[in-house]
Amino acid sequence: MKIFFKLIGLTALLMASGCGDSSSPKVTAIGKTDQIEGIVADRDGPVINGDIVVKDKNGAILTTVKLKGDSRYSVNIPSNAAYPLLLAIPAHDEVLEAVVMDPAAVKQDITHMSSLVVRAARDMGGFTKENMARAAIGAISQSKTSSGSKTSAGFSGDPTKQYGGWH
Repeated sequence: MKIFFKLIGLTALLMASGCGDSSSPKVTAIGKTDQIEGIVADRDGPVINGDIVVKDKNGAILTTVKLKGDSRYSVNIPSNAAYPLLLAIPAHDEVLEAVVMDPAAVKQDITHMSSLVVRAARDMGGFTKENMARAAIGAISQSKTSSGSKTSAGFSGDPTKQYGGWH
């Protein structure tokens, strides 16, 4: 009989704790999104047609955005997306790729140079900040060596900053 009264008391306590002032409004969060924008260009110049596929760290497709005669793109990413994100688009003679490491990055160009970084980081074992920073440095060095110029064209800003470089 004691157990019966304890169960009734526990049930009453649980029911009372679930009750509240029903006159106060309930707030429900609406799916917030983050936005990434940039340009798409291969070695020959701007890429103006094609579909950019955005995948999360598990390889799940989050969204696709179509280029329509302009090399500029803007894509909304669910705020709960699992980073890093891989952005890929087939271009003239290669698949262009770029990686976005975290939601703080709002600009990411997808270029031949970003593709070099992605491939190098993938070969190093994946898209960690350390691998991305080393790959970015390697891509710049490779670009300088192959072109003979002292430039890091294809990068917007500091190529190692997003990847946790020395900055």
